[in-house]
Amino acid sequence: MKVRYDSKLIPQKGEKPSFAFVFLHAENGEDLDLRTLAERWRPHFPDTLFALPVFGISADAGGPGLATVGGIEEDTGVKEAIDAYIAEVRHDWGLPNERIALISRGELTPLTAIYGLEAAERFGAIIGFGGPAFLVGENEAHVKSRPPMLLVHGQLDPSCDPAAFLRMLLSLEGQQVPVSSCFRPGVGQEIENYGADAAMFFLKGALSNSAPLPQVEKSETTRAAAPVKLIIWDLDETLWSGTLDEGGDTLILNEARAQTIRQLNGHGVVSAICSKNDFELAKRKLEKLGLWDEFVFPRISFEPKGPAIKALIDQMQLRPQNCLFIDDNDINLAEAKSVVPKLQVLNAKTGECDQRLAGIVAANSHISKSRVAEYRNLEKRVDEAKEFKGDREQFLHSCNIEVAFANSSDLVDFASRIEELVNRSNQLNYLKTRVSPGSIVDFVAEPSLREGFAVFAWDRFGYHGLVGFIGVDVKTEKILHMAFSCRIMHMGIENALLARAAQRFDNLLVPSEFGLDTKLPPWIKAHAFDHSIRQKIVAEEGNLNRAGAQPEIRFMANCQSGIFSHYSGLRDVAEIDSVPRIFAMSMMLNGQFKQQHFPRLVVHYLGTDLYNIYWPPGTSALIEKGLYLHCCEQFCQFLKDQGSELLVVGGQGDADVDHEHIIRGVTRERISLFNTIWQILADRNDHVKFLDVTPFVGSDRMADCVHFRADASRDIADRIRDWYIATLNSQARQQVA
Repeated sequence: MKVRYDSKLIPQKGEKPSFAFVFLHAENGEDLDLRTLAERWRPHFPDTLFALPVFGISADAGGPGLATVGGIEEDTGVKEAIDAYIAEVRHDWGLPNERIALISRGELTPLTAIYGLEAAERFGAIIGFGGPAFLVGENEAHVKSRPPMLLVHGQLDPSCDPAAFLRMLLSLEGQQVPVSSCFRPGVGQEIENYGADAAMFFLKGALSNSAPLPQVEKSETTRAAAPVKLIIWDLDETLWSGTLDEGGDTLILNEARAQTIRQLNGHGVVSAICSKNDFELAKRKLEKLGLWDEFVFPRISFEPKGPAIKALIDQMQLRPQNCLFIDDNDINLAEAKSVVPKLQVLNAKTGECDQRLAGIVAANSHISKSRVAEYRNLEKRVDEAKEFKGDREQFLHSCNIEVAFANSSDLVDFASRIEELVNRSNQLNYLKTRVSPGSIVDFVAEPSLREGFAVFAWDRFGYHGLVGFIGVDVKTEKILHMAFSCRIMHMGIENALLARAAQRFDNLLVPSEFGLDTKLPPWIKAHAFDHSIRQKIVAEEGNLNRAGAQPEIRFMANCQSGIFSHYSGLRDVAEIDSVPRIFAMSMMLNGQFKQQHFPRLVVHYLGTDLYNIYWPPGTSALIEKGLYLHCCEQFCQFLKDQGSELLVVGGQGDADVDHEHIIRGVTRERISLFNTIWQILADRNDHVKFLDVTPFVGSDRMADCVHFRADASRDIADRIRDWYIATLNSQARQQVA
């Protein structure tokens, strides 16, 4: 048996995949539903290959012969076809089984599950949507690996009634297969939104602890192309064949280069124009070709190209070495190079040109953000500044510049942008530091050791995004990272972010060579990262796929909420606390908790409540004399009344408590008391669970007596994810019963 049809969706990042999801199709199956599912998941897994082969298996393949493990051997053609396809994925993309997930629906669910259980090398996950039941109790010898498995089943699925579904789950559990279920009352064989999302979040959790792939060194072409942030294009005989003044209708567009411009715009590399032509004529031609909006800072006139390019680069606030000028005329290239010596140049007529462009696309394929709108806003600001009648400060006042500062847990959502900012910034990277992919989450995961601050900016010209980051060593108050986007040069935003960091650190060490003070410029309006501001920024960013208005779980751990949610793989269904958006148990006293949202699953770390500052003045002596217990009891009753379940993460009972924490109310006795209270409440209430961290998080894995180190946070997050999956399973079983 061979694959009749094969379709692959490459990772949205455009780079080599970190994972592969293989959707097993039957020739007569509803493969369009699985393709829709793949498209739905794809933005949530930007580093994943989605493979959709059709094996030409008839519906009868899901019959009695496949109802038990080992039955697949009765049709070696099916097994060999799947084996060959998976082997091809492993070979072509360098992925082991643990980074491959198998997804199927309907009659192919038994085949997929059995194939995965019989594999000697464990797969990353198996998802089955509906389909006939299968049993493993009588064929345990065939269970060679036990991948995480999720079975999504509709109550009205005619191929398997609820009783058979429950027997199937019990048979899998009997063989220690880590199986989870999502039982959907009133649903048939269709893949509906809840089941699709449940499977997506299950995959995130199941694959979150995969072993890292070996790093492949970038090629010489990739390394050479990496610094390019701007390409400046000539038009005649470069973007098209022919010259505009000799008859625009006879021009032939270079489609490959036009497509390169569009691709690069999606990967953060913008394109400008420097051409000796009539402006209006060129604009009309580019509009007709659908390309005008792909360019920023067009410089189309009959002035010399060297000075024009220098002015363009200055106005875009870029370094010449990060800019590439493409022209078909060697004289123009030489002139530009003489005026801007560090400018990169490329002759459009050489074979090297398109090869180099392909290298630039490859070097930036991991970036999935367009900067066209941001540079267009900068262009408007530059143009208005030229016409403004007044001094520089007056003009900045007229820009209505606003900023918002995020720190701690909130930075996890923007970690990839921070890494990109630090690694791509040169002109305004004050310490010239670089970071490795994924390191920023670990950097901010230990807030008592390192603090991070990010600044978002917007003005009357538009939204500029995350444009600056400062990282500080908490103990020494020394700046470890300080980088800004060149688009915000001369706006005072560097000073504004330094002012925010200086609020947190009284003795912030700002090197004198930075030439910056720590005062908020009077023309900038600053905002805290409250709920409304955060929602505005998330809406502007657009590519943050988060829980939105209906989260399934809330992490209430203040500066560690985002860390727990990220490491658990549940961020996309989670609402997170982070200053100033937090929950404290004292809110049960004044009713403030009623103003907050509590979904059906809640994770609460008791660390916030250890500090006296979170309690009303004059009550610190009462906290251990019944006040904390009273608030906890009230909170448990409130959650029970609204049908929510609670997991409480305890404090580390053996941690050393320094003098600074003692004077703020944190003592080992208080930690022990809070742990005891929650253990008692968990014993009394079925909807409350207590996670005692002391047995598996030693005092050496604490950054201080309240904050966990990154590796400890990962272990806690693993247990949170286990509780989340077990709770969903329990709820599904209740629905089945």
